[in-house]
Amino acid sequence: MSLGEKLRNLRLKTKKTLFEQSQLLGVSMNSVYRWEHDLAVPRKSMLRTMADYYAVPLDWLLSEGASASLVSDIEQKLLCMFRKLSDNNRYKVLGYVERMCVEEYGFEPQQ
Repeated sequence: MSLGEKLRNLRLKTKKTLFEQSQLLGVSMNSVYRWEHDLAVPRKSMLRTMADYYAVPLDWLLSEGASASLVSDIEQKLLCMFRKLSDNNRYKVLGYVERMCVEEYGFEPQQ
């Protein structure tokens, strides 16, 4: 799967239009269209921004032939929400998840 196909699939998976995606990234609709149709390649900083937004590894975006998604829909949704939290609230969430793992599995996850 090409970079453009991955970007288009990720945009469609999040139900964003070309216009919404362009507004979110601060670029023109034409830029998004050209990236999705492999007519241009985004700068590395923009690729990092998109990888963070879609909660996928940058290496996956850049690799050819990778599967359509490395994280499930719920993992992606959680990661997107988590990244919007303040640092203080992120640590609260992390503590809560660690306590849940101890209760459910009897161990604290490794770093």
